Amino acid sequence: MRCKTVIINYFKKHWFRYALGVALVIVATMFNTVLPRLLGEAIDLVKAASDPTTGTTLADVRNTCLIMVGCAICAFITRNAWRYLIMGFTRSIELHLRHSLFTHLQDLSSEFYVKNNTGDIITRAIVDTQAIRMMFGMGLIGIVDVLTTNVVTLGYMISTTSVKLTLIAVIPLPFLLYALVKLRTAMRKRFMIVQHSVSDIAAKVQENLTGVRVIKAFAQEESENKQFENLSRKKWKAEMDMIRVWSFINPLSNFVFGAIFAVFLYLGGRMVIDGSLSLGEFVAFNTYIALLMEPIARISRIIQIWQRGSVSMQRLDMIFTATPAINDKNADKSVTSLDPMAIEVSDLSFRYPGTDKDVLKNISFTLENGGTLAVMGATGSGKSTLVSLLMRMWDPPADSITVSGHPIEEIPLRTLRGSIAYVPQETFLFSDSIMRNIIFYDERFSEDDAMEAARAAAIHDNIMEFPDGYGTTVGERGMTLSGGQKQRVSIARALVRKPELLLLDDCLSAVDAETERTILDNLRTYLKGCTTIIVTHRIAVAGIADRVLLLNEDGSMAAIGTHEELSQTSEEYQNLLAIIEASNAEAKK
Repeated sequence: MRCKTVIINYFKKHWFRYALGVALVIVATMFNTVLPRLLGEAIDLVKAASDPTTGTTLADVRNTCLIMVGCAICAFITRNAWRYLIMGFTRSIELHLRHSLFTHLQDLSSEFYVKNNTGDIITRAIVDTQAIRMMFGMGLIGIVDVLTTNVVTLGYMISTTSVKLTLIAVIPLPFLLYALVKLRTAMRKRFMIVQHSVSDIAAKVQENLTGVRVIKAFAQEESENKQFENLSRKKWKAEMDMIRVWSFINPLSNFVFGAIFAVFLYLGGRMVIDGSLSLGEFVAFNTYIALLMEPIARISRIIQIWQRGSVSMQRLDMIFTATPAINDKNADKSVTSLDPMAIEVSDLSFRYPGTDKDVLKNISFTLENGGTLAVMGATGSGKSTLVSLLMRMWDPPADSITVSGHPIEEIPLRTLRGSIAYVPQETFLFSDSIMRNIIFYDERFSEDDAMEAARAAAIHDNIMEFPDGYGTTVGERGMTLSGGQKQRVSIARALVRKPELLLLDDCLSAVDAETERTILDNLRTYLKGCTTIIVTHRIAVAGIADRVLLLNEDGSMAAIGTHEELSQTSEEYQNLLAIIEASNAEAKK
C-alpha cells in the first residue's frame, strides 16, 4: 500500500463532493472574469448617455451595474460554497490519511521501531499529512482557478478587444511558466531537506522530554541546549536555501507583468486616441491583464504547496510501504481459542535480525495448562527474549514453539495475543487516570473488575490514598507514581483480563519483600488455572513456581526442575541462589 493508493481509494468513495466543489470553483471564477467586461460596458454606456443622439440612457447604465452586482453576489456565494466543500473534503482526507497511517503503524512489527526514530514518525503523522491536505486543497484548487481564469480571460480579451494586444500580453507567459517549472526541482530538493530537519528537531525534543530526569541528573542541560541549537540552525539554513529559490519567483512574475502593463498602456492609449479602441474596452482590457497577473503571481505559492505535498507523500510512503515482519501469512483462521493453554518449546535457538550471535540456544521445556514456570539467569541470558518470542514480537524458528497443540506461527496474532496478558520489565503507563490504565480502554471490564485486580496486585490501598482515587492522572509514562506503584498498576492491568497465559517479566523488582509476598499469595488464588511464566531474580518467586528454568549467560539451558530439586542437584542454581542471598543481605545493611 502507498500513500497515493490510500488517497485514491478515499476519492473513489467521496468523489462527488470534491467534484462539485471543483465545478463551483470554475463557476465562481467565471463570475469574477465577467466583471471587467461589464465594467468596460458600463463606462462606455456612461459616455454614450452623455450624447442624446445615441439613445442610451442612465437606465441602461443602471441595468449593467445591477448585473455586475448580481455577478459579484453569485461569485461570493459560489466561492463560499466551494471553500466549504473543498476545505471540508481535504480535512476529511487528512483525517482518513492520519487514521490509516496510525492503523498501519499499529500493525508494524518491533523491528520497524528499532530502525526508525519515534520523533520522525510523529512528524510524518502530523506535519506531512497536513502538507498533503493543503496539496489537495489550495494547491489543486489554485491550479483549477489559474487555468479557468486564464482561459476565460484570454477568451474575453480576444473576442472583445484586440487579438494583437492579447498576443502581446501573453507572449511572456510561456517563458515565465518554463522558468517556474525549472525551479520546481530545486524547490522539491530543498523541501525534502526542510522536512528531514523538522523530523530531527521533533526526535530531539521527544527524546529529551522522555529522558529529562537523566539529563538533569547528569547536569547536561547546557550540552543538550547546544545540540538542539545546532539542529535548529540546520533547519534555519535549509529554510533559507528554500526561500532563496522561492523569493526569485514573485519578483520575476511582477517584472513580467509590469512590462506587459507598460506596453499595453502605451499601445492601448494610442488605440483609444485614434478611436480603434473605446475607453471602456481599454479599462476592461487593463483589468483583464490584472486578472491574468494575480493567479500567475500565485503560481509560486501553488508550486510551494505541491512540492511540499509531493515530498510529504514520499515520506509517508516510507511508512505505508513497510510491511510487518510478523504477520498471519501462515495462520490457521479456524484457531480462535487457546484454552486449555499448554506450551511446548523444542530446541529453540534465536538471534535478532542483522546480528550474528544467538541470544537463545537449544531451549526445550513443556508447561502444562495452569502451570507456573519461573525463568531465571544472569542479565543478558535471553529471559526477556523468550517472553517476546512467546508473544511473537519476533518470529521464532518454525516448529520450535507450540501453544495449545498449534505451532505458534499458525495461530492468528489476535487469537494469540488476545489470550496473553503481559507485564513488561520496563513499566509503561499512559498519561490518563489509574482506572483507565487498568481497564486499558476495554469496555469488557467494569470498575469493579479493575478494583478486584488492583487488590490482587496490592495497589488498591495506595490508590485510595490519592485525593482522586482511581481517577488520579498518573502523568506521562506514570511519572507521578513510584516505581513499585507503577509496577503494581501494570500487574493489575494484566490481572483484570484473567488471561489464559500470564507473562511477568521481572515485574516485582521495585516492590519490597512484604508486598512481594502479598502479591504472590494473591496470584495463587486470583490466577488459579492460569498458565504463568515469571521472569525473576527473586527466590520467593521461584519457590511458588511448579518448575524453574535456569539459563546460562550465553543463552543456553543450565537446568530445569522444581526449586527444591535444583537447590539440591544443580551447581549453577546453587551459585545463583548464593549470589541472590548475598545481594539481599548487603541490601539490608
